[in-house]
Amino acid sequence: MSSIREGALAPVPDRARPGRAPVSAAQACGVSVFPLLGAGLALAGMPVREVLVLLAGCGAIGAAVYAVGGGGRRLLEAFAAAVTAAARK
Repeated sequence: MSSIREGALAPVPDRARPGRAPVSAAQACGVSVFPLLGAGLALAGMPVREVLVLLAGCGAIGAAVYAVGGGGRRLLEAFAAAVTAAARK
């Protein structure tokens, strides 16, 4: 037996509710460049600790630019979601 009644209308998606945006080229590039840059610097002789500090600083600058450009709301929502997910563990 199906729980769908015969002749019933299909549900209509709610376009007013925002969904996840697709990954942009800038995000994909950033995700792929960070490990490559870190590996390249480590192979060039830079200590791993300094590589991690440098890349963390670059990530912090990127997050700050994203927060200023997007009004900070999306970044704060992501931060709040991460905090609540960590608290549930």
